Amino acid sequence: MFKKISKFSLILVISVLTSLNSLNAKVTIDSLNRSDNMKPFTWEVISGVEKLVPTKDMSKNSVKKLNEGNSLYSEGIEMMKNNNYSGAIERFSLARKSYKRAKITQDDYNYININQALCCASSGKEKDFAVASRYISLVTSKIEKEKEWLYNLAISNNMIKEYDAAVSNLTLAIRLDENYFQSYITLEAIHRNNGNKSNADKVRDKMEIAESRLIRKEQRNKRKGKVDKDDKSDLQEFIFEGVRPDITTLKIVKDDDNLQFNKVSQIKDRSMKLVQEGVGAYNNGVNALARKNYDNAIEELKLAEKTLKRAKIKDHGLNFSRGQLTIAYLCNGEKNKLGQVKRNLRNITNKLFDSEDLEKSRDWTYNMAVANYDYSTKMLIRLNPGSDKWIAKAKQSKFLKDAIKLFKLTIRHDKLYLNPYQNLSYIYKELGDENKAEKYQKLFEKRRDELIRSFDREEQIKMGLENEYVFRIHLGKYGEYEAPADMFDEPYLITVPINERITAYLSGMYFTLDEAIEYQKEMKKKGYLDAYIVAYKDGDKIDL
Repeated sequence: MFKKISKFSLILVISVLTSLNSLNAKVTIDSLNRSDNMKPFTWEVISGVEKLVPTKDMSKNSVKKLNEGNSLYSEGIEMMKNNNYSGAIERFSLARKSYKRAKITQDDYNYININQALCCASSGKEKDFAVASRYISLVTSKIEKEKEWLYNLAISNNMIKEYDAAVSNLTLAIRLDENYFQSYITLEAIHRNNGNKSNADKVRDKMEIAESRLIRKEQRNKRKGKVDKDDKSDLQEFIFEGVRPDITTLKIVKDDDNLQFNKVSQIKDRSMKLVQEGVGAYNNGVNALARKNYDNAIEELKLAEKTLKRAKIKDHGLNFSRGQLTIAYLCNGEKNKLGQVKRNLRNITNKLFDSEDLEKSRDWTYNMAVANYDYSTKMLIRLNPGSDKWIAKAKQSKFLKDAIKLFKLTIRHDKLYLNPYQNLSYIYKELGDENKAEKYQKLFEKRRDELIRSFDREEQIKMGLENEYVFRIHLGKYGEYEAPADMFDEPYLITVPINERITAYLSGMYFTLDEAIEYQKEMKKKGYLDAYIVAYKDGDKIDL
């Protein structure tokens, strides 16, 4: 059934996301989104007094004054925790006098400087902002190695409306710890509050990638028997996130040329009437199938196949009506039609999967992969899925084997089309082959991350990218019920799950930047105002 077809190498994403995200929270594997309960600008009072200790070269009097200063500073910290900022400022001022006599270093003053800046800024009064700014200016570069202090420094800068400084502080904190999720949340909010939606979205994307990596790391550690020393909670086993192939959710291919394998000039006049009747019935059937009107689709597609066959249309051309009819039968769920489904699947020729139109090749290959899977599982309906007997029978099924081959062939058509990766992960898990299930899940996660990252248009132009890259248009991110209906009619549409709530959508496939720019303009006119170009480099190698 299968014929070796040429490989289409489309694909290694060349992009790098810009801004950053996130918080230093204790993480467990049962939380798939560790930032859900976090709020921007949340901060806690920290002391740092434990680091203000006597040194060997201090005199007894200096040690005495240091201890006095620490006592006054600690009293001020307790007042801060109770929101008594004026009282805290008073204690901090007294502590400074003792610290001055103790001759502590400028680096040691960082903690009291930041806390005094926070107290002044928290008043919300413009006159206190200048005082806060002065204390912030005294903070030395040594603080750049302490992420929690950088975060609180960012909070104080944000309070006095020094937004660029706050962004810089949070960026440094995230560089110190990519899993510092509270920093991401606050950084995103600062960008969004200042009207910089693009940077805010990039921060959110970066955070979600970091969360995904952290989850996968914990899963790997669990499989290797490793547990974080600070987290003795029970961890779940590796989570397979495969998706069961669903025949009812397929994107129905339209506008097929049933006559493309025949020489139209050789079709006799008396057969042309049949051809026209068959093509009309086919188009009606496809439209009904797309609307999920399965009874009407079956009626029209049966007529189409019968009429086109009488008109001497070649088997390659009959693929379309047979394929669509198979989908309609399986969606309708009538058991007495499974015999016809079996005959249709066996009569499908490999020409259906080898079109000059790459999108149609991909979509038809994927649809027939799902059809083969659906048929094979319907034939095993009397057995208990997952049982030894079910697995043994499933592994012997020609149709399940064909489904797996076609899912892999879909990936060869378009390596960034995510559905077959998820389906293969599910199927191999179902068959008890966890190694292959994990392999395709990892491939899915890799491709998903690649799709999330991108160069912006200016960077691509500067690099002079031309035919060696493939360009797609990122249309936007939408919740489950927010995506515009007309978007699903766009060519080469790809969905990228960002998390449980949000999905990103990309469309188009162009081999020159000029074509991509024109399509981007067209999509902006349709209302996708934030549409931007994503570039993919040819030559990615994957052993499938």
